[in-house]
Amino acid sequence: MDLEEIFLRKKTVYEGRYLRAEEQVFQQPNGKEATREIIAPPDAVGVLPIDQNGQVYLVRQYRPAIQKITLEIPAGVIDKGEKPIETAGRECREEIGFLPERLDFLFMYYHSVGFSTGKIEVFLGRELKPFQEQVLDDGEFIEVVVLPFEEAYQQARSGKIIDSKTLLSFLWYKQSFSS
Repeated sequence: MDLEEIFLRKKTVYEGRYLRAEEQVFQQPNGKEATREIIAPPDAVGVLPIDQNGQVYLVRQYRPAIQKITLEIPAGVIDKGEKPIETAGRECREEIGFLPERLDFLFMYYHSVGFSTGKIEVFLGRELKPFQEQVLDDGEFIEVVVLPFEEAYQQARSGKIIDSKTLLSFLWYKQSFSS
Protein backbone atom coordinates (compact mmCIF):
# COMPACT_ATOMS: atom_id res chain seq x y z
CA MET A 1 0.00 0.00 0.00
CA ASP A 2 1.34 3.43 -0.96
CA LEU A 3 1.26 5.67 2.13
CA GLU A 4 3.44 8.56 1.03
CA GLU A 5 1.89 11.95 0.38
CA ILE A 6 3.32 14.36 -2.19
CA PHE A 7 4.13 17.88 -1.01
CA LEU A 8 2.47 20.50 -3.24
CA ARG A 9 2.78 23.90 -1.58
CA LYS A 10 2.92 25.74 1.72
CA LYS A 11 1.93 29.05 3.26
CA THR A 12 3.40 30.54 6.43
CA VAL A 13 0.53 31.59 8.69
CA TYR A 14 2.61 32.71 11.66
CA GLU A 15 6.29 33.46 12.26
CA GLY A 16 7.54 34.36 15.70
CA ARG A 17 10.89 34.52 17.45
CA TYR A 18 10.83 30.80 18.28
CA LEU A 19 8.60 29.00 15.83
CA ARG A 20 6.81 29.15 12.51
CA ALA A 21 3.36 27.78 11.70
CA GLU A 22 2.59 26.66 8.16
CA GLU A 23 -0.30 25.28 6.20
CA GLN A 24 1.14 22.65 3.90
CA VAL A 25 -0.87 21.03 1.12
CA PHE A 26 -0.19 17.43 0.11
CA GLN A 27 -1.62 15.09 -2.47
CA GLN A 28 -2.72 11.92 -0.73
CA PRO A 29 -2.29 8.43 -2.22
CA ASN A 30 -5.95 8.50 -3.31
CA GLY A 31 -5.30 11.70 -5.35
CA LYS A 32 -7.15 14.08 -3.03
CA GLU A 33 -5.49 17.16 -1.55
CA ALA A 34 -5.11 17.54 2.20
CA THR A 35 -4.05 20.60 4.17
CA ARG A 36 -1.75 19.90 7.11
CA GLU A 37 -0.94 22.34 9.93
CA ILE A 38 2.78 22.11 10.63
CA ILE A 39 4.76 23.77 13.43
CA ALA A 40 8.46 24.39 12.75
CA PRO A 41 10.47 25.03 15.93
CA PRO A 42 14.27 25.19 15.89
CA ASP A 43 16.20 21.97 16.45
CA ALA A 44 17.53 21.41 19.95
CA VAL A 45 19.73 19.24 22.12
CA GLY A 46 19.42 17.69 25.54
CA VAL A 47 22.19 16.44 27.82
CA LEU A 48 22.00 13.77 30.50
CA PRO A 49 24.85 14.91 32.80
CA ILE A 50 25.97 12.17 35.17
CA ASP A 51 29.00 12.46 37.43
CA GLN A 52 31.43 9.73 38.50
CA ASN A 53 29.25 8.98 41.56
CA GLY A 54 26.12 8.32 39.51
CA GLN A 55 24.51 11.65 40.37
CA VAL A 56 22.37 13.19 37.62
CA TYR A 57 22.15 16.98 37.23
CA LEU A 58 18.67 18.19 36.33
CA VAL A 59 17.02 21.58 36.00
CA ARG A 60 13.77 22.56 37.62
CA GLN A 61 11.80 25.23 35.79
CA TYR A 62 8.32 26.54 35.08
CA ARG A 63 6.87 25.66 31.66
CA PRO A 64 4.09 28.11 30.71
CA ALA A 65 2.71 25.90 27.90
CA ILE A 66 1.59 23.29 30.45
CA GLN A 67 1.52 25.62 33.47
CA LYS A 68 3.69 23.28 35.52
CA ILE A 69 7.11 23.18 37.11
CA THR A 70 9.10 20.38 35.51
CA LEU A 71 12.31 18.51 36.24
CA GLU A 72 14.35 18.06 33.06
CA ILE A 73 17.79 17.38 31.66
CA PRO A 74 19.61 20.56 30.53
CA ALA A 75 18.60 21.45 26.99
CA GLY A 76 18.49 24.24 24.50
CA VAL A 77 18.13 25.41 20.94
CA ILE A 78 20.99 24.94 18.50
CA ASP A 79 22.29 28.39 17.52
CA LYS A 80 22.93 29.15 13.86
CA GLY A 81 26.31 27.76 12.81
CA GLU A 82 26.65 25.73 16.01
CA LYS A 83 27.12 21.96 16.00
CA PRO A 84 24.75 19.99 18.27
CA ILE A 85 27.64 18.76 20.43
CA GLU A 86 28.75 22.38 20.93
CA THR A 87 25.22 23.33 22.00
CA ALA A 88 25.23 20.42 24.45
CA GLY A 89 28.38 21.67 26.15
CA ARG A 90 27.18 25.27 26.17
CA GLU A 91 23.83 24.38 27.70
CA CYS A 92 25.49 22.40 30.50
CA ARG A 93 27.83 25.29 31.27
CA GLU A 94 24.99 27.82 31.26
CA GLU A 95 22.27 25.83 33.02
CA ILE A 96 24.10 23.71 35.60
CA GLY A 97 27.53 25.39 35.79
CA PHE A 98 29.44 22.23 34.81
CA LEU A 99 31.30 21.36 31.64
CA PRO A 100 31.11 17.73 30.53
CA GLU A 101 34.59 16.84 29.29
CA ARG A 102 33.07 13.82 27.60
CA LEU A 103 29.91 14.10 25.50
CA ASP A 104 28.62 10.98 23.77
CA PHE A 105 25.73 11.02 21.31
CA LEU A 106 22.88 8.83 22.59
CA PHE A 107 19.98 9.28 20.17
CA MET A 108 17.92 11.67 18.08
CA TYR A 109 14.16 11.91 17.91
CA TYR A 110 11.35 14.07 16.55
CA HIS A 111 9.24 15.12 19.52
CA SER A 112 5.81 15.48 17.85
CA VAL A 113 5.82 13.83 14.43
CA GLY A 114 2.12 14.39 13.81
CA PHE A 115 2.44 18.16 13.44
CA SER A 116 6.00 19.35 14.14
CA THR A 117 9.40 19.31 12.45
CA GLY A 118 11.14 19.69 15.82
CA LYS A 119 14.14 17.42 16.35
CA ILE A 120 16.15 16.85 19.52
CA GLU A 121 19.58 15.22 19.73
CA VAL A 122 20.43 13.84 23.17
CA PHE A 123 23.94 13.40 24.57
CA LEU A 124 25.36 11.74 27.66
CA GLY A 125 27.59 14.16 29.56
CA ARG A 126 30.31 12.66 31.76
CA GLU A 127 33.49 13.77 33.49
CA LEU A 128 31.76 16.89 34.76
CA LYS A 129 34.05 19.74 35.73
CA PRO A 130 32.90 22.86 37.60
CA PHE A 131 32.96 25.69 35.08
CA GLN A 132 31.10 28.74 36.29
CA GLU A 133 27.95 29.90 37.97
CA GLN A 134 24.79 29.56 35.94
CA VAL A 135 24.59 31.96 32.99
CA LEU A 136 20.88 32.13 32.28
CA ASP A 137 19.13 33.89 29.42
CA ASP A 138 17.09 36.97 30.30
CA GLY A 139 13.78 35.71 31.69
CA GLU A 140 15.12 32.18 32.33
CA PHE A 141 14.71 30.96 35.90
CA ILE A 142 16.23 27.54 36.63
CA GLU A 143 17.08 25.65 39.79
CA VAL A 144 19.69 22.87 39.62
CA VAL A 145 18.65 19.58 41.23
CA VAL A 146 21.21 16.81 41.81
CA LEU A 147 19.91 13.30 42.46
CA PRO A 148 21.22 9.76 42.37
CA PHE A 149 20.30 8.42 38.93
CA GLU A 150 18.18 5.61 40.41
CA GLU A 151 16.13 8.11 42.43
CA ALA A 152 15.56 10.27 39.34
CA TYR A 153 14.65 7.16 37.35
CA GLN A 154 12.07 6.16 39.98
CA GLN A 155 10.60 9.67 39.85
CA ALA A 156 10.23 9.22 36.10
CA ARG A 157 8.58 5.82 36.55
CA SER A 158 6.14 7.25 39.10
CA GLY A 159 5.04 10.09 36.79
CA LYS A 160 6.76 12.91 38.68
CA ILE A 161 9.05 13.58 35.73
CA ILE A 162 7.00 14.20 32.57
CA ASP A 163 9.39 15.76 30.03
CA SER A 164 9.88 13.55 26.95
CA LYS A 165 13.61 14.15 26.38
CA THR A 166 14.28 13.43 30.05
CA LEU A 167 12.18 10.27 30.11
CA LEU A 168 13.81 8.97 26.93
CA SER A 169 17.33 9.77 28.15
CA PHE A 170 16.67 7.93 31.42
CA LEU A 171 15.36 4.86 29.57
CA TRP A 172 18.30 4.91 27.15
CA TYR A 173 20.82 5.24 29.97
CA LYS A 174 19.14 2.57 32.09
CA GLN A 175 19.14 0.09 29.20
CA SER A 176 22.63 0.89 27.93
CA PHE A 177 24.79 1.92 30.87
CA SER A 178 23.13 1.17 34.18
CA SER A 179 23.78 -2.08 36.02
